[in-house]
Amino acid sequence: MPRKAHRGRIQAQGGGLEASESWSQDEPLTAKKGRTLLQQLKAKLSKKERRERKHHLEKLEDLIDRAEETGGLHAHYGKSFQDPGSDIRVDVEVLGGTAFVCVVLAIILWAIIQ
Repeated sequence: MPRKAHRGRIQAQGGGLEASESWSQDEPLTAKKGRTLLQQLKAKLSKKERRERKHHLEKLEDLIDRAEETGGLHAHYGKSFQDPGSDIRVDVEVLGGTAFVCVVLAIILWAIIQ
């Protein structure tokens, strides 16, 4: 089966944790769906794990907001939010296509490639 054009993942790692949410789809990932994936990732974490990554999770949410305003993030984008000297982090990777676009842009892009 061929790879989907738009794919990636968000992850919470370090301190013995490896949790992630991924996407693989034909259309660009909307920022709204990206926020849903972030909420699903948070739900996988214990209170302690969420507290340890609170600042990093907020930075990722800000990144999603900024990406939505500027046309999204494109492959091969990767960013880690991590404090110096710590292995506790939150990562985002756009492995293919585009992610965190506004819904209107997603509809336009989808129509163009059809």
